[in-house]
Amino acid sequence: MNWLLGDIIEKNISKRVFLSICIVAIALSLLDFLFTFISETSDLSTTYRLKDAFLFSLFSMPASLYQYLSYICLLGVLTGLGSLKEEGEIIASKVLGKSNWSMVVASLRPVLLIILLGFIFQEISLPSISQTNEENKLIKQNRLSSDEGYSIASESSLAFFQSSPNRELIRDITIYEIDQNTKIVKVINSKTAVKQVDEWILVGSQINNLQTQSKSFKERMIWKEGPDESDMRRILSPKYFSLRELGHAIKEEVSEYRKNNLKLEYWRKIFHPIMTIFLVFLATSFIFGSVRDHNLGQRLLIGILFAFSLNMAQNLFESMAVVSFIKPLMAVLLPLIIILLLTILVWQWRSSKF
Repeated sequence: MNWLLGDIIEKNISKRVFLSICIVAIALSLLDFLFTFISETSDLSTTYRLKDAFLFSLFSMPASLYQYLSYICLLGVLTGLGSLKEEGEIIASKVLGKSNWSMVVASLRPVLLIILLGFIFQEISLPSISQTNEENKLIKQNRLSSDEGYSIASESSLAFFQSSPNRELIRDITIYEIDQNTKIVKVINSKTAVKQVDEWILVGSQINNLQTQSKSFKERMIWKEGPDESDMRRILSPKYFSLRELGHAIKEEVSEYRKNNLKLEYWRKIFHPIMTIFLVFLATSFIFGSVRDHNLGQRLLIGILFAFSLNMAQNLFESMAVVSFIKPLMAVLLPLIIILLLTILVWQWRSSKF
């Protein structure tokens, strides 16, 4: 098991890095919660109260945590290895025969575990948590949806509706049933539609039969021509998709703008773990050098400034991809190339200097 966990020195490095990552994650999560909560208080109303803002901010934390996982690992590795260096543990490890590379690998072990757990959580649980959280907020604020509406058509009907973050719920549905001469024969207005197994159930439907000039109300009725899986993939925000769903949605999408958003999210999910690993290599390049080059506070400041700058660059590249100025894949790869080049330059500079 030594090849997997390392010897006692490497285990000590891995443990310190893991604890540092956890501390950074907790600190940034609390900051994110605080800023989100302060922002949400501006939307308070008689229906969206302080408790609702608190719960929304609380359940927004997992998504933010995964979104900034790469930067958390960067700062965690800087903190963990930096503290070991200030305590003389790095020098002692070298005296005992440990190479820089073996200590880099020891730092990577907890990061790889965190990446794996984060990816599984992101694919299985995170989308549903984010969807439910956003849906609860919209309900409390009496906002039916967060978009301008969608439509689906078949041979016998045309329907307009508003989506919600929940893929099994849509709102504000208006259905026009038409005859063979494309004449409207019936209009159905429903507050909501809920998906149950393979069919949609309209809830609270007002039915206006134009042929008989009669009106009726049904609490629940089956909607046979409701949106299918491909329709829902066209409607939902890309951030609520798994990798497999994103792949299907990209093939089905016809709108260039939305297809760019889908591709951007697809490549972001794929390269997110790779970016985290690259940032760890960059973090270690700031550690192995002279004992007197930087203290822990300076390293943390450098890490925070770099993370902030990289995040701004990512947002810029992604905005350019959405409007088709560059390819979505290139928008995701450019920050990786920047990190890789910077890591190589720093390692070469330190090798030549020391």
